[in-house]
Amino acid sequence: MTGLINLMEETVLNKIDQLWAGTDYCKCDSCKMDVAAYALNRLPPQYVQSLKGKVLYQFASSQTQRDIEVTVAVSNGIEIVGKSPHKNTHFVSEDGGNLTAG
Repeated sequence: MTGLINLMEETVLNKIDQLWAGTDYCKCDSCKMDVAAYALNRLPPQYVQSLKGKVLYQFASSQTQRDIEVTVAVSNGIEIVGKSPHKNTHFVSEDGGNLTAG
């Protein structure tokens, strides 16, 4: 079997770069990966194994609804991580409660 690629990762990382630049939040790699993990856990994966699949996905990803879903997930992730950076030591639960790594 050839390798599989989750193109949603690329889409989310691109959206983070677009939206994060306009904030005053920490922009370290750890925080960026926390934002990506937050968003990717809330979006459906989009796996492909070929260049044709990637081209078809890129066409579909330009659709307004998918862009809105990605924008919302990334925006929420930026807000949550931005308010509590470096989440490897401090986590925020789904309901907004704080959890501390022990």
